[in-house]
Amino acid sequence: MAVEQEDDDPDLDEDQRREKAEQKEYDQMVATSDKVLNDWMASHPEDARQEVIDSYIEGGEIDAATAGVQDVEVQIIEASFTKHIERSILSPLGLTMAQWQEHIDEADLPAFRRAVVKGDWQLLTTHARAAAKMRLDLGI
Repeated sequence: MAVEQEDDDPDLDEDQRREKAEQKEYDQMVATSDKVLNDWMASHPEDARQEVIDSYIEGGEIDAATAGVQDVEVQIIEASFTKHIERSILSPLGLTMAQWQEHIDEADLPAFRRAVVKGDWQLLTTHARAAAKMRLDLGI
């Protein structure tokens, strides 16, 4: 039976160690985010949750007091969403968050936030692909 090796595995080069550490950090962030969201959903009625979600979709911010959570919990959720977008959508296309945001029309933000809340990443992926192609075509 194979034994999982620690981060100081001599068979890993520095880049592999860094990637392994980043993956571990990301996995912990996702687990914490999932716990915060699950606890929040279990402890708040549907109408109260929907009010917070609607406010986030329209304004782009989660009000911790209205949501009935700690500021740090809001920061964890926002960081988790951002990290997922960076790792799963933008990075494979060679984009950073800042580069992608150069191509976002402010009027589209509510639709993007609605997609994030639903976990429907296709809208963001399609837009990011178009932005990456545009940047490539323009040589930037």
